[in-house]
Amino acid sequence: MEQYMLFFDIDGTLLDEKEGIVPESTVRALHQAKKNGHLLFLCTGRCKSIWPKDILEIGFDGVVGGCGTNIFYHGEELLHATLPKELQREVADSLTRYHIDGVLEGQETAYFRRDYWMPVVKSIFEENGTFSAKCQLFWEDADLNFDKMALWFDESSDMKSFKEQWENTFDFILRDPTFYEVVPKGYSKATGIDFLCKRLEIDRAHTVGIGDSTNDLPMLDFTGISIAMGSGNPDIFPSVDYVTAAVMEDGIEKALKHYQLIE
Repeated sequence: MEQYMLFFDIDGTLLDEKEGIVPESTVRALHQAKKNGHLLFLCTGRCKSIWPKDILEIGFDGVVGGCGTNIFYHGEELLHATLPKELQREVADSLTRYHIDGVLEGQETAYFRRDYWMPVVKSIFEENGTFSAKCQLFWEDADLNFDKMALWFDESSDMKSFKEQWENTFDFILRDPTFYEVVPKGYSKATGIDFLCKRLEIDRAHTVGIGDSTNDLPMLDFTGISIAMGSGNPDIFPSVDYVTAAVMEDGIEKALKHYQLIE
């Protein structure tokens, strides 16, 4: 069997967002794929501080994290794109000025505004769930060290002005009507996969990307085989080679069997 690199998004792909679990069929399929000689990678928008320990323990060969800003292979950090300290502070001050909520994600810390108010952000900060970071600080008075942002906003926010100020520095990925994932220009899940293809000397044709959301599109456009979860955002379905079943309907296992990566 030819070796492939398999890249898996976390939220809505490996992890069912309603149930908060990785199905047993998914774990079984991942173990079988690894036994068959394939390389397994997480390919996530999450920065290192919020990588779920229980998912890492499944046995991945590496991680493309922070939408391509941080890459690990067999425990070794191969790439970490950092933002200048002065720029980080200016960004945080802009978020405060334009009344935008969110999370500034770094390797060790997630930063929040002191008066966070959006329901998703409140949940992340207060409920100690799957998005909880090793360390949580307020961005107004912290020594910032973040790589990317997840921003939520409402009618009280001036997102238009924030985007205009920073659109030459960051890419803004609209995840839903009140949520942007914001990544430094020049980095994406696709650039991370490309980096690994060159580093490990594996042809792009021997890569598989599996995702569920719009921030997965760069990955799905790049990989030799692209797969969308049936429970994912239908807007991405026309862009992929195959739409598998939902997360809790054995979607990962069925997709890997469809492409004969496992038996």
